[in-house]
Amino acid sequence: MLGVQGSRNSLRHLIGNSFGSVMEINVNVQQKETTPQQRREYNLPSKINAVFNKVQKRIPNVPFTYFNRSTSGQKSKVSIVNPREQYCLGEDLVVQLDMYDHLDNKKTYGGDLIRSRLFSPELGAAVSGRVEDFHNGSYYIHFPLQWVDTGKAKVSIRLWHPSEGIAALWRARHASLGVLGFQGRYEYLGKQAITTCGFQLNTAEEVCEYKDEFYEESFYCIKPQNLLCECLNNMRAVDLNVSYLMPGERSLFQRSNVGVEMARSLKTIVITDCKNHPPASKPKCQTGLASPFPSGYFYNYTWYPLYCTMTVYKTGDDFIKCLQGKKLFLIGDSTLRQYIMHFTEGIRIVKYFRHHESGWDSWAKTLEALNMDKDIYVSYKRHGFPLEKFGFYYCKEDMYTSRQIDQRGGGNDTIFVITMGQHFRQFPLNLYIRRAINIRRAVEQLLLRSPDTKVIIKTENTRDGNALQDRNGDFHGYTQYLVLREVFQGINVGFVDAWDMTVAASTESVHPSGYTFENIMSMTFTFAC
Repeated sequence: MLGVQGSRNSLRHLIGNSFGSVMEINVNVQQKETTPQQRREYNLPSKINAVFNKVQKRIPNVPFTYFNRSTSGQKSKVSIVNPREQYCLGEDLVVQLDMYDHLDNKKTYGGDLIRSRLFSPELGAAVSGRVEDFHNGSYYIHFPLQWVDTGKAKVSIRLWHPSEGIAALWRARHASLGVLGFQGRYEYLGKQAITTCGFQLNTAEEVCEYKDEFYEESFYCIKPQNLLCECLNNMRAVDLNVSYLMPGERSLFQRSNVGVEMARSLKTIVITDCKNHPPASKPKCQTGLASPFPSGYFYNYTWYPLYCTMTVYKTGDDFIKCLQGKKLFLIGDSTLRQYIMHFTEGIRIVKYFRHHESGWDSWAKTLEALNMDKDIYVSYKRHGFPLEKFGFYYCKEDMYTSRQIDQRGGGNDTIFVITMGQHFRQFPLNLYIRRAINIRRAVEQLLLRSPDTKVIIKTENTRDGNALQDRNGDFHGYTQYLVLREVFQGINVGFVDAWDMTVAASTESVHPSGYTFENIMSMTFTFAC
């Protein structure tokens, strides 16, 4: 069960949300209870550590001395391996990087964060590159050649962060419990109090603990005087205005040093069908398929997965055909709120229920939309704490994603689309791993009771390079992307690789738009239907 309790005076309350107060209780759902023995048998801490260690092995353990000793995008050398006048469809174009520092010294270790793509602007074509790190300062970038181009295909290779910057960002992310704080507002019969909240509180004062015993999630607030823990109504984020980067390291993350283009000297590429490749036969994209990297490519502004066939969804009729008679639960952040906004304000196949605003107004609010004639129900609900929102928001009905899944019976008329990412970048990675593992656990239970339920996991996407790199930059997003790829292996879900798609399209926005968003939607509902 979930419970709230004071540190001295125990206060138990059967609730279905993520962090207490007088919340809704769903009497139709039996709340799980877990014993210490069951927790030992599942051993969540060891599962978290196993995933964390896999990610940490990718992180360079290099010291920062001074800026000129870090990797330089301008000084580093880029060349094509075995260059030719033209290249064949179906082959890999391989580009070699030899990294140098700002003093023109060859680097002797790897770990740089490199973002690469091959693209043909006139064809609306693009694919991400796969990075092979030799850990000696040299790299191969592999680009699968998926379309014919008479000579205008271009290579882009950007040094997003040097290895010294990656080591600094990793250390800074794990130097504290996070760079955001939180406040809770308690209210009861005209009384009100605002107190400090967080995942851990260093205080001698009495605290309210909001704990999910089954999923081993905890959150705390300092208990206000003369108000019970159940009176927590609202939450907000508080900017702590801290950075755990050392002063010299901050120069690595000035905007001019983020995403430095390295491949300007490379000529355009000619790609021909010299081996007369027939189109490969691929199965329809369906849940349970493993997603490679790169997972696909754009051609004529349409996404073509490398391992399956995507159905294009554009018109209202396309989506109605998929969703008629279905319940769609969108659980995550504002990148999934885009879905319900598209359905209601874009193609207008459903209408909001008791929501009279538009666009991003009240962006953190739970939304529902209906089409009574076509028997379509769509809901959007945020993934639960943490949320980077600096104004107070109503939290009584908040639930962790795993609990939202537990509340639903599932079935062949039920679709879940789940994401999380941007709001976790400001906290140590273990928090994100815990949440991802718990979501997988809830999905496994859902698929046991209702194996014909459709579940789609959407990764987070890239964002603009102007973000504060030590708190919500794309390196943190990339490590979380690696976590999702690891955690959701071998389970019957659809995996929408929005990270790969936004890298290929060079879409650097928290909320992808245009053809990038349309293809993310198409990939999602190909899995769903």
